[in-house]
Amino acid sequence: MMSTWIYILLLMMAANGILQAVSLSVYFPAVLIVNLAVLAASYFILKRDPLIDLRANMLFMLGLTAINILTDLGIMSYAMSWLAFGALFIWSMAGGGRNR
Repeated sequence: MMSTWIYILLLMMAANGILQAVSLSVYFPAVLIVNLAVLAASYFILKRDPLIDLRANMLFMLGLTAINILTDLGIMSYAMSWLAFGALFIWSMAGGGRNR
């Protein structure tokens, strides 16, 4: 399971590198396309691992993608994004999204 999240972390770092190289004239669509591509790729990476709860992990990734998009577009401040990530992380650790 750890290698699964390492792959997703590397994927997110590569996506950040792509967004850093994008021109400002196409930044808005690039943010949406790159972040949704990361979400789709993380789905396929998580689907490969039979030991994890796909629904709970995809809900976490969906929340993380929403935070990334809002922060990249300047809708959410940097400090607020850390608070949102903390809330998402605590929700995930408390069992949010798991099947009962």
